[in-house]
Amino acid sequence: MYGRNLAGLALSIALITGGAANAQNLTLAAGPSGGTWYPLGTAVADIIQREIPGMRVSVVNGVTVANILGTNAGQYDLALSLSTSNADALKGVGENFPQPQSNITGVVSFYPSPYQMAVRPGSGIDSVADFAGKIVNPGVVGGATDVMTQKLLELSGLSYDDLSRVERLSYADASMQMKDGHIDVFTGIISVPSSAIAEVALGGGVNLVPIDQSTVDELRKENDGYSAITIPAGTYPGQDEDTLAVGMNNVLIANAELPADLVEKITKALVDNAGQLQQVNAALQNFGPETAGNGIGAPLHPGAEAALGAVGTGASGGTTPEGEEAGASDD
Repeated sequence: MYGRNLAGLALSIALITGGAANAQNLTLAAGPSGGTWYPLGTAVADIIQREIPGMRVSVVNGVTVANILGTNAGQYDLALSLSTSNADALKGVGENFPQPQSNITGVVSFYPSPYQMAVRPGSGIDSVADFAGKIVNPGVVGGATDVMTQKLLELSGLSYDDLSRVERLSYADASMQMKDGHIDVFTGIISVPSSAIAEVALGGGVNLVPIDQSTVDELRKENDGYSAITIPAGTYPGQDEDTLAVGMNNVLIANAELPADLVEKITKALVDNAGQLQQVNAALQNFGPETAGNGIGAPLHPGAEAALGAVGTGASGGTTPEGEEAGASDD
């Protein structure tokens, strides 16, 4: 009997250790808690774990630049990112990417987001050139909003040195500060409509600072991951005209060394469960096999290519059709 107990114990240990050996752990970098990327990342992790036996996915907080650097270094297996930042990273462009981040590859493109610039009515701020001497909130250092703000200022012959002050506040805090008159310009790559901008608008309306098509064209010379997105008139109280904004795609990237068969399964699982992702964020209403490989700003991982049947799709960064519904990013 004692021998049978030992044999049973040995079998139990073998099953446990064998199961642990067969399990595969992945880390997915999403966005900060309270943002839109974190619940999306959680939904992606849930789908992977449910559809691929033996997978365990840990979701961690992050922002675009850190997500890309971490994925390139192998710290993260998967990460949410932006098409424009991916294109910059692969080329090693700008202070955030002093070296090419050649180990990042595309998995799927989820939805586009516009960069919005909100000001109070009567502020006298009608263009980016009017930001000189004003208090502007571009969010966290190194975030995509921060990068976009600096690019548009540069195109207008300005820099942060020309502003009265640069604030580094969350969307919620920036909204409060703007309502109280402590911030002149609220910027963000955020949903349409943005709850933070809508909150500011409750106090007497809000204006959106437009860009023109030539600005989009100029940005695309450097990075063709940019696109033009129209924010319809009436999106916010006080916004009486359509507003042209620059946009980019929210995407999922993977470390290039992740096995192709695994990435193929992940990609297929996400596309097959598009409905679940759409419940998390309505901006994914157009997400599916026809759009998943477009505008990632990085070459598709071979596994994603196999799943989508779209060899080479997304390698150049792609574009988002003007007028397509836009969603939120966490930068």
